[in-house]
This record gives sequence, structure tokens and C-alpha cells, in this order.
Amino acid sequence: MLSMPSPDNPVRISILVAARNEEQNIERCLRSLDLLDFPKEQLEIIIGDDDSEDNTAWITQQFSAGKPEFKYVKITSRISGLKGKANVLAQLAHIARGEYFFYCDADIEVQPGWASQMLSHFKQKTGVVVGVTRMKKNRHLLADMLSMEWLFALTAMRFFSHFKIPITGMGNNMAVTREAYFKIGGYEKIGFSIVEDYALFMGIVRGGFDFEMAYKTEVISISEPVNTFPELLRQRKRWMHGVMESYWVTRLSLFVSSLIVPILFLLSIWFPINPVSSIVQYYVLVTAISLTAVVLLKQPDLWKAALLFWFYMVSIGLIMLVNYYLPSRTVWKGREY
Repeated sequence: MLSMPSPDNPVRISILVAARNEEQNIERCLRSLDLLDFPKEQLEIIIGDDDSEDNTAWITQQFSAGKPEFKYVKITSRISGLKGKANVLAQLAHIARGEYFFYCDADIEVQPGWASQMLSHFKQKTGVVVGVTRMKKNRHLLADMLSMEWLFALTAMRFFSHFKIPITGMGNNMAVTREAYFKIGGYEKIGFSIVEDYALFMGIVRGGFDFEMAYKTEVISISEPVNTFPELLRQRKRWMHGVMESYWVTRLSLFVSSLIVPILFLLSIWFPINPVSSIVQYYVLVTAISLTAVVLLKQPDLWKAALLFWFYMVSIGLIMLVNYYLPSRTVWKGREY
């Protein structure tokens, strides 16, 4: 059962936003948060500026002026060996007063009903709720493929959630209870991870709390896509750390989907299978799941991407594996990890 805010502390939801060098995106994010259909007196929005080197601070402070629910915090120190986004969110958690911590990236645009719809998924033992994200519409083919990738993965996560199999969290659209966060010791106890959302999600699940997926149109958040292939490689280098630390089902599915074509041809040497027929069947399966996601989440603009997604998935999976194992540093937001 959801608890109500006390008269001494009316804040029910604290939205925590970590921002670094987001002058191109931060105002769009703040405007969407300002339009949330949720009582202002029960809401606080805390933006942690991770020592940005651009106009992120000025834009945030100008927008927040006269809006008491918005709070700007400059983050210049590190705690408990943390760095990057994990360090920012750890510090914001100690400032936040809400019973629930909602996470949203600085390049995300949320829907007006996001907060209330996510909140409705918390039950008595729920510690974490994961939402749905896609890219902006009508940008370019890569953006559509990235959107389809999110929806495909989240549909798979939704399937496994019915069997209580945890896959991963999603730092751009996720919410946790204050109780769960501090019971597991927060990011200070979890320790540094470049994929802090996965680390927090799994920490809460391993701490004995249930998880839920808010698999519905009303909670879909809109992200800014990467626009170039080098940007995509840098992003995926970071993501692969999360995949390799995740549940075995996730790791296995990545290897199988990435290497499915050579695997089937090799198997055909020893077993009586037709590799071409098997590849066609795999294409049909992936496309069926993709189209199901498009229909269930009401994203009709992605139907063409759904038909092409198998080719993208096989290609990007192999590229991610090669890129991950190449001896290079992970660079994100101008910092090396």
C-alpha cells in the first residue's frame, strides 16, 4: 500500500536529474517536468550539475527561478570513491525529501502523466519500477532503429518480468522507493559503476524487493538519439559494461543474436538443419516481437523499422562485441572510465 506524505514533509516524489554539459537538451527536459500532471506541493525536482563546462548551469537556474519545486545543485566533490553520474545521484539522494526517487536523464522529455502512472505501479513490496523510452520521431533511420531497439529490449524485459527474472534497470526512466534505496546503502554501498542504473536496479532486487515494469504508452519518455556512428560506438562501449555484468539471460541473448548466422552455418555441418531456413525463422520471430511492441505501445511510426530491425540487431550486436573487447578506454561526457 502506498503511504501518504506527512504534514511535516508533503513531498512525495523527488525527481533526480544528473546533468553534465547538457546545454542543448536541459531546457527541453525541464519544460516537460514542469508540465507534469502531479501536485506541485508533493513534488521536488533536483538537478545535479556535474561540474558542467557549458551553459547548463545558467539555463537551469534561469528556468528554475520562481519555481520552488525546482532546485539546482552544483556537484564539485566526490564521495565514497564514486564518480560521474553515480556520484551525482548519490549526493542528490541525501538532499531529496521524497518517499520515491524518480530518475530521468537531462536529454529526456517526459509525458505529463509520467509521475502518476509510474507511481501507480508501486505495491507493498515493490522497490523499483522501470518505464519505457524511445527516441524522437521523424529524425532519421538510425534514430528509428534505436527506438526499435529500446522497445524490443523492453518487451523482452516485460516477458521475463512475468517470471520474476530481473534483466536491467534504466536510468532515464526508473523509480525506486526511498526505503529500498537506503536499505541497500545507496550508491555509496553499491560502489562505482559506469552503468549505475543497472547497479542500482540489481542492488534493490538482491536486497529482497520486488520490481515492476510500467509497460504502457503513458510512461514512454522521449530521448535525444545519437546522430553519428562514432557517438553510437562510445555509447555502446559504456552499455556493454552493463550487459556483461547483467543476468545470464541478457548476456546469452546478446551473444546468440550477434553470432546467430555463423552459429547456424556451423551447426549445419554436424546436424541436419537448413541454416537459411533457420535464419528466416529467426527473422520472423524477431520481427513478430518488434511488431508486437509497436502495436502494444502504440508507436505506429516504427512499423517500417520493425521490419528492418533484425538486420540492425544482428549487425550492431556483433559490432558491440568487437568494440567492447578492443583495448580502449570508455569515454562518456568528456571523461574517461
